[in-house]
Amino acid sequence: MAKKSNVNISRIAVIRTIVFLFIGFVLFTVYVNTVEFLKSSPLFEVKDVMIDRSIQFIDLRALKDLKGTNIFRVDINKIDRQIAERYPYIAQLRVVRQLPDRILILAKKREPLMQIYYKKKYLLLDTEGVALYYTLQPALLPQVYGIPLERSWLFLGGHLRGQELSKVVDILNMFKASPYLRRWRIHAVQAGNLSKIDLLVGENMHVILDQDDTQDKIELLQMLISANRINLDQVKYIDLRFKEPVIANNVENTKE
Repeated sequence: MAKKSNVNISRIAVIRTIVFLFIGFVLFTVYVNTVEFLKSSPLFEVKDVMIDRSIQFIDLRALKDLKGTNIFRVDINKIDRQIAERYPYIAQLRVVRQLPDRILILAKKREPLMQIYYKKKYLLLDTEGVALYYTLQPALLPQVYGIPLERSWLFLGGHLRGQELSKVVDILNMFKASPYLRRWRIHAVQAGNLSKIDLLVGENMHVILDQDDTQDKIELLQMLISANRINLDQVKYIDLRFKEPVIANNVENTKE
């Protein structure tokens, strides 16, 4: 009886193995045929390349070769790298397939926030401290002094590092986000000393900050403005480094 049971178990094992092999063969065949269909069917040939509205400046001629290519044969990562290298002022770049026949290029144009004079040119940086591009003439942006670029590994599209730069980026972004402060034009920022960050606002008014509790101090500045305690034509400087802000009026305007 024991020998007969062993024979039956062996037959069942063989049958199961054959069934599994057959199912595996069928699935593999279906997979191969499906892949072949997807990569050869005219249904999946790229007919259009769509670019996000905010980056319409991208040269479409560089992408024209994609049309007529099977969408599954398009090297998405390669296109992503090429666009990122050519246009360093693009953020959140994504190249995606939209079946059956469209390639989408989604991105956001980086917004210049400030400029630094570097090697006889003006380097523009965005709201994250990313180096965008150079110009020979200054832009209508805050010009930042005291940033040690020589210590940075500087290349377009890369994030510049350093305490001074990070603090300036934070401050300028806070000014830009404020409904009161965004109307002020910041001409220059002296950031070489983080204990005395000096912003030249308007014609001749200075706002002085340090690296500590920056957000609280800028919120205090907003309160002063909303309470009409600051007149750009009369105030010489506002020093926010102390518990109580120090506001110095312009002597000439005071005499008048």
